[in-house]
Amino acid sequence: MSVFSIPRRVSWGDCDPAGILYTPRVFDYCTEAIERWYAGPMGIDWPTMNRRDNMGSPTVHAECDYLVPMSPGLELEVRVLVDKIGTASINFIIEGVAADGTLHFRARYVGCITDFTQNKAVPIPEPLRGRIEAYGNACRP
Repeated sequence: MSVFSIPRRVSWGDCDPAGILYTPRVFDYCTEAIERWYAGPMGIDWPTMNRRDNMGSPTVHAECDYLVPMSPGLELEVRVLVDKIGTASINFIIEGVAADGTLHFRARYVGCITDFTQNKAVPIPEPLRGRIEAYGNACRP
């Protein structure tokens, strides 16, 4: 199993007046990558989780290291790695990597599986847990 990634191009509208990526936009890039990771290798999209299963995967912690400035036109591969799996939580590492291999940012996200009827975190249900574990083992950062 390969590392899941999405392409992302830094647009002019993503940048601040200095012509570099406005730092909060990285969190949009990361959230989009995680959302597509669920819909892709995990086999369940967020609308289905919310509407059919009455659960979700909110972010409960996020932090980011900005390693190299990102300018308009930069093509990135936004990679999703699973670092750790808890009872109800998933620790992600999200990386923004250019075609030349330059690592522009590394973010750490913690999401949890939440049951909306109970309004609290719940254990990750099977078979989702098995898929997350398999992915994490195959793509260990």
